[in-house]
Amino acid sequence: MKLSFLRHGIAEEPTFGMTDAERRLTPEGIHKMEQEAQGMARLGLKWDCLYSSPYPRALETAHIVQKTLHLPQVEVISGMAVGGFGLNLLQELTQKHNNRTELLFVGHEPNLSYLVEQLCGAVIEMKKGSLACIETYRPEPSQGVLRFLLTPSQLVALAEA
Repeated sequence: MKLSFLRHGIAEEPTFGMTDAERRLTPEGIHKMEQEAQGMARLGLKWDCLYSSPYPRALETAHIVQKTLHLPQVEVISGMAVGGFGLNLLQELTQKHNNRTELLFVGHEPNLSYLVEQLCGAVIEMKKGSLACIETYRPEPSQGVLRFLLTPSQLVALAEA
């Protein structure tokens, strides 16, 4: 099973009266994520299932990737909101898939970096738009291998190559 984790793109800063849950991608964030998705396509990346946090910035990111790579419909998981996505939910979501499945999870920090660390021991920093992939037979602590970690600039460079 390959589990990929994508942090949402560049989002607007919160303004007075705006909650964190309301933040959307900026025009720059949309443009850059479109380029990053082109880089993913150039690499031939495909996922069997796409899960996303319900927060607009993550959901917009997921839809850009879904549209660009012609992926199945995005499945919104309320538990993937900021602070909620952990190993238990990951295990619950992966139980309905077989070991050959490739899944993409679009979410937030610090959840994504922490999940990668739990699964394979790699201490990483998921900048906005970063993509990490772990291969594992079972999503349990220290049972995964980090296959790649791509920064937003690397994905954009792939799109432009």
